[in-house]
Amino acid sequence: MSGIDISKKVLLITFLIFGVLTAAFTLTHNMQLSNFLELEKVDTADNVERVQNVISTEQGYLNRTVQDWACWDDTCSFVECENPNYTEVNLQNQTLTGIKVNVMLFVNKSGSVVYAKSVDMYTGEEKPIPKKLLRMVEDGTLLSKSENDKKSGFVLLDEDPMFVACHPILTTKYNGPMKGTLIFGRYFDDVLLNDFKDSTRSSLLMYRIDEDLPPDFQTKLKSLSENPDRTIVEPLSENKVAGYFELLDVSGKPALIIRADFPRELYKYGEKTLNNMYFFLLLTGLMTGVGVKFAFDKLFISRLIGIDNFVTKVRSEKDLSRRLPLKNNDELYRLSKEINRMLNEIELAEQELKAQEREKKVLLDSLNELAIFVNPQLYIIWANKAALEFMKIDLQKAMGQRLKNTPDISIPLFDSLDLEQIFMTGNKKSGEFTGKDGRVWIVQAIPVTEEGGKIIGVLEMCRDITESKAAETLLQEKQIAEAANRTKSEFLANMSHELRTPLNSIIGFSDLLYEQVYGELNERQLKSVGNISKSGKHLLNLINGILDLSKIEAGKMELSYKQFDLASKLHIIKNLLSPIADRKNIQIEIDIDSSLSNIYADEARFVQIMYNLVDNAIKFSYENGFVKIWARKKGDMVEITVTDTGIGIKPEDQSKLFKPFSQVDSFLSKQFQGTGLGLSLVKQIVQLHGGYIWFKSEPEEGSTFAFVIPIEGIKVEDGTARLDSKVQS
Repeated sequence: MSGIDISKKVLLITFLIFGVLTAAFTLTHNMQLSNFLELEKVDTADNVERVQNVISTEQGYLNRTVQDWACWDDTCSFVECENPNYTEVNLQNQTLTGIKVNVMLFVNKSGSVVYAKSVDMYTGEEKPIPKKLLRMVEDGTLLSKSENDKKSGFVLLDEDPMFVACHPILTTKYNGPMKGTLIFGRYFDDVLLNDFKDSTRSSLLMYRIDEDLPPDFQTKLKSLSENPDRTIVEPLSENKVAGYFELLDVSGKPALIIRADFPRELYKYGEKTLNNMYFFLLLTGLMTGVGVKFAFDKLFISRLIGIDNFVTKVRSEKDLSRRLPLKNNDELYRLSKEINRMLNEIELAEQELKAQEREKKVLLDSLNELAIFVNPQLYIIWANKAALEFMKIDLQKAMGQRLKNTPDISIPLFDSLDLEQIFMTGNKKSGEFTGKDGRVWIVQAIPVTEEGGKIIGVLEMCRDITESKAAETLLQEKQIAEAANRTKSEFLANMSHELRTPLNSIIGFSDLLYEQVYGELNERQLKSVGNISKSGKHLLNLINGILDLSKIEAGKMELSYKQFDLASKLHIIKNLLSPIADRKNIQIEIDIDSSLSNIYADEARFVQIMYNLVDNAIKFSYENGFVKIWARKKGDMVEITVTDTGIGIKPEDQSKLFKPFSQVDSFLSKQFQGTGLGLSLVKQIVQLHGGYIWFKSEPEEGSTFAFVIPIEGIKVEDGTARLDSKVQS
């Protein structure tokens, strides 16, 4: 290859680069110009939003003004009694001009106009009330229907469009009932429009939609009707851009369409800047290309030709002992040096490739899965260590054997998958296989292709998944059991609700009979009715316990936290259970730490905990005994202990405590009434509060039950907590 050829190629590349840069500059120029169009659109939309804000401010002022007048005791009295003093004091012409209102309409709750006034805001002269406005009052369009029914928008009158604000007439404290509707209106005339132009420094054109519109307004009105909250921005000319938006009437329908015009300063400035930059970059690129071409020819091309000739000679002669001369410490110097180093490292590279092959073999042999590679004729080409051990054969003997003729590996790898079909379709396959020994295998066959896409073999992998299958079966059985348990809980909850309704009726009517509301009963009848009421209440307690338990198991038990005095609550428990204790001459004592006052918990559930513990202590205590309640502060927790001098609990029965529907002794179940739910519910409720419960007991020496809960309660956002039965279990 001659130097002239390379030089021509460099020149061609230079022109190609220049052409690419020119295209890139042109594309960038157009993209940036498009970006400036978007910036102009955003800027125009912001300017239009300023115009909308000014109009909204005017409407907001009218809304606030009508609210101030409508929510006034004097206005309420006026629409009811038509006090002439109100009009003389408050409804002078200058009053309307002072608050910038053209029209006032006072309408009572029956829809009749009590008072109406219209003035020219600029001269103060009184004007006739617009007839269309009165018709809209008559048909109820402008009337408030309720105390919160406020209306605001535009009304297209014959004279001019008008801002309208309607507010229900209420007392000064904004209380009802509504006495009527107060309607304020201000004309959206040319003077006000000019004020908007001055304040926004923009050119504004406004058209009513009930009049003939210019073509551009008609097109934009259709688009705005489909997207009422949208602002349409569109260039009008090279020097002007416009934004269109609509204003709605009191019914929410389009009333006015406004166009705000702005100069295209941002776009024109951006276009000028981009053009200057575009031509500067083109000139710079052209000069750079010429300089690069000259520098390449002089500094690099001649040396590249020498390197090319050297490489060609080495390749043709296959003489790896030759070396390039090194000169000038630059990139070509380093290239020559690297070529020399490459020649030195070819042998090392070959050795490294062999080492990598050995590493791959070691890696595949370390797999627990059986791996075999077979060719299209199903002859074994290679197998890893695990497969060879499974077949009880070495690699040399396995290679070249047909897979069908190796029974030990054929059954899981060949018979479970149609390998011949894989060679035909080129799709990988996988599946499970269970052997005669009960072992479960997962088998996968992956076709291996060469660069042209031709399948040269299939890599088969076989993994023993017997243990994981067994674990999966256990997990499914566990999920089925959990589902059955949830179904049971839901059934108990539903049945408890269904039973409580008729049971409450039975208890209520039996109590009425016992109190002889419907007439006197003899002693035998009173005893029977009393037994009905007592048994019903016992059954209701059982159902309530079942309902609470089912809520807990379903994870739906909730707490409603509040702060209450601990001492007073414990004395209430004592007073409730004193009649039961007095029958056995049992003393109830309360000892509270002086540092304890209020706690934060579910008051009803706290009473349920204490009632169960103290009731059990009384129930299982001997006559003439005592029950003592202790309350102590432990850090940020409160510890409450209930001690009795009763029969105690045998060690073999203590494991039955806190289990639902379980009592420690069948004999005791007959001697002492109970459902076996109390302690189970107590434990769950305590844990739901973020606490825990424990006990100690000796037979014939009494029992002590204690629990702790946080004094400040569990920190929750909505004041409630729910027990998750999965976590609890």
